[in-house]
Amino acid sequence: MSAHPPVNPAHLQNLVVNGFDTHNTRYFLLHIADTQAGAARQFLRTLLDQGWVVNADNSRNQANALLQHQRCPVGIGFTFAGLQAMGLPTHYQRLFQSRATAFAEGAAPRASHRLADTGPSAVAEWEPAFQARAAHLFLTLHADDPAVLDQCTTTLRTMAGPAFAPEGWAQPFDGAHLGHNKKSRREHFGFLDGITNPLIDGVHRHTPGHAELKVGQKLLPPGEFLLGYGNSDGYNRWLIASEDAEVRQFFADGSFSAFRKMEQNTEAFNTFVQSQTSSALPEETVRAKLLGRWHDGQVITPTQATPPTGPKPSTRAGLNDFDFSADPQGQGCPFGAHIRRMNPREDPVVPVRKRPLIRRGIPYTSPDERGLLGLFFCASLEDQFEHLLAEWGNKNPFGVPNPSSAKDPIVGNHEGSGGVFDIPSATGPNPQLCGFKPFVKTKGTLYSFFPSLPSLDVLARGIYEK
Repeated sequence: MSAHPPVNPAHLQNLVVNGFDTHNTRYFLLHIADTQAGAARQFLRTLLDQGWVVNADNSRNQANALLQHQRCPVGIGFTFAGLQAMGLPTHYQRLFQSRATAFAEGAAPRASHRLADTGPSAVAEWEPAFQARAAHLFLTLHADDPAVLDQCTTTLRTMAGPAFAPEGWAQPFDGAHLGHNKKSRREHFGFLDGITNPLIDGVHRHTPGHAELKVGQKLLPPGEFLLGYGNSDGYNRWLIASEDAEVRQFFADGSFSAFRKMEQNTEAFNTFVQSQTSSALPEETVRAKLLGRWHDGQVITPTQATPPTGPKPSTRAGLNDFDFSADPQGQGCPFGAHIRRMNPREDPVVPVRKRPLIRRGIPYTSPDERGLLGLFFCASLEDQFEHLLAEWGNKNPFGVPNPSSAKDPIVGNHEGSGGVFDIPSATGPNPQLCGFKPFVKTKGTLYSFFPSLPSLDVLARGIYEK
């Protein structure tokens, strides 16, 4: 165990550290109406008093109890503009501005240079709810039955009264998994979804006597995801030297989120994959090389020219029981593959800092488009979320020598010629894929702060107001 203050799961919003494994999710981006901060505070107070916000301690029983009362669990995040609208004192705001610049500025003004959102993904093309300072409150609802979401939406809207502009309630973002088998969920490109789920030291093994970790499972320091703790480098940006304990406690156990709507062009992606196939690279191999995993979720290794035929791991943890130390030349999983870029896993050519994220994506489908509603949690938007997108996802991949010039083959912003994706081969010459198109288009990104339960209570009751 690493040395850090004890984590109290009862203080954490369950959505952040565990999520809700429901079939449907609904996201609201709400704007606090003029002069209605008091009504917004009352709405938050009622949510807390009635137990809508589930904490991470015994969360399954809490969620079940809510459903028995015709409610569903929610998650609550505030944008910086939202905290200002709620009346957060100036000295609290200044700490956000100095220690969490990306959150304070918001995603829109940083999108072109920190998120690679240009061209069709540029901010000018984003949906209105994601424009700068448009959203104040990020509210999430979770249920298996969409009828329950509809019922809870009506209840919450009535509860909120005049607190929020009506447009936010009328235009939610609905996501639903593409299959009801939780072990074989896939996203619109056909890749197995939801494989990686980080475990946090002090949260997922927080009392003595728990069973040993399963194969493939590793504990990460809480400071990678929660404010007030050390990260894997032992660094704690939120070690606030203040005599006011209330200030320190407000930030403690919170987490930053990035909500990102991404439209997927499945026709363009499938056409590209088929155009790259050959006798040496059948379609399933092309897909595996682009992602880094075979169709069943197993990582592609240097000795596999075709999909593995033996038994596969029976758990998601088993599918994550690997690193890239045994593939230093990228002859199994190419350096430019999506999973090797986004999670280098002891890759010998990668710096020590791994920059993990908690990922909670869910597909969406509408009459006009399909895509992914991505929700990412971390302790530093700049050092984790933005770095992964701008540096690891949209610049040359790791690996020396490496003739690749393509961006992340799945989610990269493939403007212009699209570059070249090199597939290292032990027998040579290396196959190269080209002709990449923008398979994913950003429809908007929102940065928010998910406070701890005690801090939500502070916001709801105005305890900081003297």
